[in-house]
Amino acid sequence: MFQKMRFLAVFLLLPGIVAWGQTSKGAIAGEVRDSAGAALPGARVELQPQVRPITTDAQGVFTITGLVPGTYGVTISYVGFATYIGNVTIAAGQTGHIDAVLTVASASDSVVVTADRPFGEAEAINRTLAAENILQVLPAEVITSLPNANIADALGRMASVSVERDEGEAKYVQIRGTEPRLSNTMVDGVTIPSPESGVRQIKLDTIASDLVDSVEINKTLQANIDADGIGGSVNLVTKTANETPTVILYGLGGYTPIINGRDVIQTGGTMGRRFGSNKKFGVLLGGTYDYNGRGIDDIEPVPDTASATPQYLSQDLRNYAYDRTRWGLTGTVDYNLGPSSTISLRGLYTNFRNWGDDQIHSLNDHAFPSAGQSRRRPNMAIASLALEGRHNFSSSWLTWTVAASRSRSLAGYGGANYTWVGDQNLDCHNDQGVATSVYRPGWSGCFGTGSDNVVDRNNYGLTELDLPPYGESAQLNLQATGSYGISYHVGGHYGTFEFGGKIRNAHKFDNTYSKYWTTPTDDSGNNIPIPNSKHPEWNSDFSNPNYYDKTYPAGTYTDWSKVYGWVLNNQSQLVVNEVTYPNSNNFDLIERIPAGYLMNTIELSSRFRLVAGVRFEATHVDTESFDETTNTLSYHAGGDYLNVLPSASLRITLDRDSDLRLVYGRGLARPDPQDLSAAVSQPVLNQTPVTISIGNPNLKAEQANNYDVLYERSFSHTGLLQAGYFYKDLTDPIVTEQYYSTQAFPHVPPGTNVLVSQPINAGSAYVQGFEVGFQQRMVYLPSVMGGLGLSANYSHTASSARGLPLRTDEPALLRDAPNTWNISPTYDTKRFSMRIGMTYDDAMIYAYQYQNLAYATDANGNPIEVNGVLQTVPTPQVLGTRGPAGDNYLYSHYQFDTQASYTLPRGFQVYAYGLNLNNEVFGFYNGSPKYVVQREYYHPTYAGGVRWTLTRER
Repeated sequence: MFQKMRFLAVFLLLPGIVAWGQTSKGAIAGEVRDSAGAALPGARVELQPQVRPITTDAQGVFTITGLVPGTYGVTISYVGFATYIGNVTIAAGQTGHIDAVLTVASASDSVVVTADRPFGEAEAINRTLAAENILQVLPAEVITSLPNANIADALGRMASVSVERDEGEAKYVQIRGTEPRLSNTMVDGVTIPSPESGVRQIKLDTIASDLVDSVEINKTLQANIDADGIGGSVNLVTKTANETPTVILYGLGGYTPIINGRDVIQTGGTMGRRFGSNKKFGVLLGGTYDYNGRGIDDIEPVPDTASATPQYLSQDLRNYAYDRTRWGLTGTVDYNLGPSSTISLRGLYTNFRNWGDDQIHSLNDHAFPSAGQSRRRPNMAIASLALEGRHNFSSSWLTWTVAASRSRSLAGYGGANYTWVGDQNLDCHNDQGVATSVYRPGWSGCFGTGSDNVVDRNNYGLTELDLPPYGESAQLNLQATGSYGISYHVGGHYGTFEFGGKIRNAHKFDNTYSKYWTTPTDDSGNNIPIPNSKHPEWNSDFSNPNYYDKTYPAGTYTDWSKVYGWVLNNQSQLVVNEVTYPNSNNFDLIERIPAGYLMNTIELSSRFRLVAGVRFEATHVDTESFDETTNTLSYHAGGDYLNVLPSASLRITLDRDSDLRLVYGRGLARPDPQDLSAAVSQPVLNQTPVTISIGNPNLKAEQANNYDVLYERSFSHTGLLQAGYFYKDLTDPIVTEQYYSTQAFPHVPPGTNVLVSQPINAGSAYVQGFEVGFQQRMVYLPSVMGGLGLSANYSHTASSARGLPLRTDEPALLRDAPNTWNISPTYDTKRFSMRIGMTYDDAMIYAYQYQNLAYATDANGNPIEVNGVLQTVPTPQVLGTRGPAGDNYLYSHYQFDTQASYTLPRGFQVYAYGLNLNNEVFGFYNGSPKYVVQREYYHPTYAGGVRWTLTRER
């Protein structure tokens, strides 16, 4: 091992030592644009004699340093455009300049530079081919060509990406069969924190899809990329000013035919230009706002785990009415200090209010029903601000970034509980004999016309009202990075040696607390209900006569705001409960990550290019959480560890249009803050069993060795084929262990047998798969058929988790959808554009819950240990893993969307879309789809709008 590390160190350091001693060299700087003056990012720039090819940045600018004085042939290529060929002479210590204008490859390709989406697709292909690592790019023109409400929706259309949907939109992305926790999210290369309390993954429905210039998925790691991206790293690239002034304004309105009709509104704009005779100074500002009146018809049954034939212990009938608002701002100020030096300030802010109300009737098998309301007031925000610079010298370059990012969450979920006061002889029960389908459980004796009608609000009485939590959960990241690179040549082999460092300090806390009112209790300790029938002023105007296609009767409801008003004016009749700060689920965490890397890139020959490096990431963690013995935040834990993370990538050029990539990288995934702290979740005391979650300060970071093979081939007329295989070997995966305990927990009566959930490191795991992606504009077809195009991808994954607690099988990894695909036919002319989006995600495990073992106990119920190891006994479950006690799955999801636009004179464009036209279901099941846990519908959304562009950039 020592010999291997010594060889790696020599490979990495020797080129730098050689380069340091070289004499003064020259450089080439230039810009690449199309005939309309628009920048061409990702254009490939090659020199003869052979020098390592490079690509243009987001502004179409490039710099090649460390050149021996002389005359070089310059070749610049860009998929969809004719190749540029020229010459430039370089003197010692001087920088030569070249400004290249590329024209379309043929008359049939002219739509590439006149229509938005084809231009965006060409950019994506070129940036993908140019990247040193395996990268997928989604430019703004492609994102907005389908009805993608947020960034997660857009990412779900990419290869090997599945999404978790909720409330009608995607919110989390799963990359290459890994759960969201194993991926990283950045804005302009700066890691951003999660707005949710206690976790790392970003709830991407917080970010509007039209705030960014492009989205990148880094599917492989290399030394100059943060290591916490086992699944992948998502990078949101913000917009910058172009050479031509930009003013874009748009507005859209729409409608969803559910719960009597819900509205959709979206508006926004972008303004920017460059100033000065040489246009050195650029400013761009953008903003967006959207409102989505989301309606949801939802059922949530609870299967009987002892019955192979689907039977249900209870079922919620839920009506959701949401007012989801999302707005954001983005801005960039940049200045060109010279032909090879830039400095910029980039910022992004986004706010998401997922507000709504949920009306609930809970049916219980051969027991009294209950009712409730959920008042949801989550308010989440993400902000990022980065000052960065790049400075190119004759044979070297320097980059640096100073950044701050903050996320926060306010409020959350409140509600009200109502107890049955209707017919005390009611026999409401699950009756599958009257079920309309295996996915819609049947109930008898529940839906009468008077005191035996379980969906009539007059048959219930108020027992509790909860406010959404007070306080704030937030995280602040402060980060500084610096990198230095130097070009060199050894024996005719050109290369670049670079090294850099980073320091990131994160502070995350949860100081939320709650307040609620309950009614007085009787002699048995039960809350005495206040009958709704005596308070007609609580009546709600909400109705949903077509609820669940009339499978279940529509209910009558109370209005939470009206009930809350009454509670405030009658507190003397109630019991006030306040769980104040510090609460048992509060915590405070400091995480400091200093990192450094060495990386060497070298052209081994005209066909082989090797990138190899090593990254060092140290982690210091300090947590403070609730101590039940002192009722304060005084429980301290933490520690330090160092990870050494090598990586290597070999790129083999097969011919002018195709290559093969072989990649290895080691990554990690640190535990969630809530898992590291010893914070105790709030128990639900009226639930059997009482369940709580506690943290585990001894958790270790999950690590993985990642292997990739990728073949890619570009085609003329904006086309690309990619096919690859990947394998990820994971160690110390973090899973949840459940066990019963009678120890004392906050807010739990002494002696209560509590079901405890706690994260642990267990066993090992792997995921492997292959993916294929294809896109092509079919301009070679005759006549109007030449506007056709196709974008499609498919991925298959297989995974296994070994050594999970209390089970002997090896299930798939959480959130691993075995099959995912996207098919998107397109049609484009200079004025008309249309795209269809068909997306499929296979069923995937959402949470492990199957167990075929239990801890052995003695006659007194105490666990049996042998040599410190808890003993287990078999506990067979009905139908095993596919039965009602099986793991909890997300249903498979197929969605059909479409959007079309037409360009009018004077910069106007009209467009319309249809979202979820097939009214696909979202939900969960246990073991097999017939054991329903949740199924909800959103109905299609139809919308149309107008876009105006002051100056067309292409």
